[in-house]
Amino acid sequence: MASARMYLITRCILISLIWKSSLALLCLPCDESKCEEPKHCSGAVVLGICGCCSVCAKQKNESCGGVYGLYGTCDRGLRCVIRPPLNGGSITQYEVGVCEVPQLVMSDGQGLRGY
Repeated sequence: MASARMYLITRCILISLIWKSSLALLCLPCDESKCEEPKHCSGAVVLGICGCCSVCAKQKNESCGGVYGLYGTCDRGLRCVIRPPLNGGSITQYEVGVCEVPQLVMSDGQGLRGY
């Protein structure tokens, strides 16, 4: 009985370690000769997730952020907005957001878009 419990505990620990390591990002040394030139960008060009190759900046209503910023960076004048989960859960740095024009909130609670 004790050995079965120890086996189960050990197995749970190993699974959690493997799960955590699967969320790791591996960026190889930068070799710009392997980078493709971004095509048909609607806005600016920014560095990709590993900081080596150029990619198109995300535009209004496009996905952004996420784990390690996998979904990209918003263009100038936009902000990656992460909405709280509908189930009432908390926000972490891993959620995917949407690029939006920032909203300036006045002291009366009213907002101004694109200040």
